[in-house]
Amino acid sequence: MLTIVKIALAKLFHKTYNSALSVLLFAIGVALISLIIKTETFLNNQIKTNLAGIDLIVGAKGSPLQLILSSVLHIDAPTGNIPLDEVQKVQKNPLVKHTIPIALGDNHKGFRIVGTHTDYLQLYSCELQKGHLFSKPLEAVIGANVSEKTDLKSGDTFTGVHGFMDAGHSHDDFSYTVTGVLKKSGNVTDNLILTPVESVWMVHGHNQTEDSDHKEETHAHDEESSHRHHQNHQHHESHTHDDETLEHLNHKISHGEELTEEETKLFSELKGTLVIDNTKPAEAVTALLVFYKNPQAAVSLPRAINENTSMQAASPVIEMNRLISMLGMGLDTLRLLAWIIIIISTINIFIYLLNLFNQSIYEIAILRLAGATRLKVVALLYFQGVFLAVSGWLIGIIVSYSIWAYLPQFELGSFFVHEVFYKELILLTFCTFIGLLAALIPAVKAYNNNLHFTLSR
Repeated sequence: MLTIVKIALAKLFHKTYNSALSVLLFAIGVALISLIIKTETFLNNQIKTNLAGIDLIVGAKGSPLQLILSSVLHIDAPTGNIPLDEVQKVQKNPLVKHTIPIALGDNHKGFRIVGTHTDYLQLYSCELQKGHLFSKPLEAVIGANVSEKTDLKSGDTFTGVHGFMDAGHSHDDFSYTVTGVLKKSGNVTDNLILTPVESVWMVHGHNQTEDSDHKEETHAHDEESSHRHHQNHQHHESHTHDDETLEHLNHKISHGEELTEEETKLFSELKGTLVIDNTKPAEAVTALLVFYKNPQAAVSLPRAINENTSMQAASPVIEMNRLISMLGMGLDTLRLLAWIIIIISTINIFIYLLNLFNQSIYEIAILRLAGATRLKVVALLYFQGVFLAVSGWLIGIIVSYSIWAYLPQFELGSFFVHEVFYKELILLTFCTFIGLLAALIPAVKAYNNNLHFTLSR
């Protein structure tokens, strides 16, 4: 049998160009499928890990998907801010077991500064590599990737830049101190800078008044603050009245009652006013991560928030499934293209083996005379088909891992590697079958070949 293998390989390497072309075409299809497997597995694994059992996200009105992407995956701009009084109503709801606030607005060298509680770290089972957790404003714990790419470590200080771009207005008056560095966990916290919510309020609350207040004019500042306090008190009373009016109008709408023309105009004005008020970062949070107390909350709480407040409630699971379905259309197209390439390469291998058999028909006859059985001749052709297909699989897998290694942030965790490797072994089995299928007709022809007729020609 070893002799048959040597002969099969010698024939393939004798036609180096044709063999390489067949393998290369097959490898392209395998590489595409392997990349699709990695992408799907990575997305599903990352989404499952980063959702971390969060039942609901509450944020400003806008796109539910955008709210999830910005507050959970931190890859989009927030929909806005929500006021603390509204947040507290959700927190006190009897259907809510636990909540975690999220406050966004700044970054450091492209890494988002997230105002939150230490519960956020427990949610993702984060462990400290060095230092300790933050305990007061302007202290920060940084993710492993943040530390690696910014060279920040425990005890270092840094300042934030407004927005989510590297360049922008820098908050030089407020310096954060790194109290700890997290171990790499393979989730979104690797790329975040975590600090108390009060840090974000302090930084942005200062910016709202720094243009009108001056540190050297202390007396004038005190008088202005007193006057402003009086105005804020009046505004609060007005805002409370507006809340009651809006609640009444929402009640009428929810019960199917028609609004008068004046009520409709008032509703629009109040709604717009409240939305504008919600954008004050020093008095608000960007989103609230909500955990249900019982299954009943999933039915009633999102609807109650969406209908009766100026906020929106979005289910992470529903929105992520919608995102995956949208991405799935593109992946399905690539998968179809990959299988078309594999089918074409299978046909190419079949034609190549058939031509190879026709060119070697006399050599095969001589092998038969030398004592080789029909089954050994069939095995020779089957081995050639499987060798070409498996070689294409191996090269395709190497190419896909090489491409994946250069993709930013796409790191392979142990779970990810095991799951992908299992799927790629299934792909290897399928490729082996394709190799056997491509060699089927040449093998049948070799088995049925009339030895005496071939030698007499």
